[in-house]
Amino acid sequence: MTPNTGSKRSHRAPRLLFAGLLFAGLLMLVARTASRPDVSLGEMLFPAIGGLVVLAAIAIIVRQDRRDRDALPPAQRDRQDHGTPN
Repeated sequence: MTPNTGSKRSHRAPRLLFAGLLFAGLLMLVARTASRPDVSLGEMLFPAIGGLVVLAAIAIIVRQDRRDRDALPPAQRDRQDHGTPN
């Protein structure tokens, strides 16, 4: 087994966990809306679409952050973030 194989596994587990948590949150939103007796399908569709938009936005932000971090040299990549400079 090569070192690259191990690093792919370590990057894959957090991605699957992240995707699973986002999907579980969307399912909880839909289930909560569907459990109300006075809610029609049309009224349930709007929060579900909103949840999908939020899910996509979070995924885009995380992917962009990872891409930006991977573009840094190794010495700066592992450095602690100190926030916005003054």
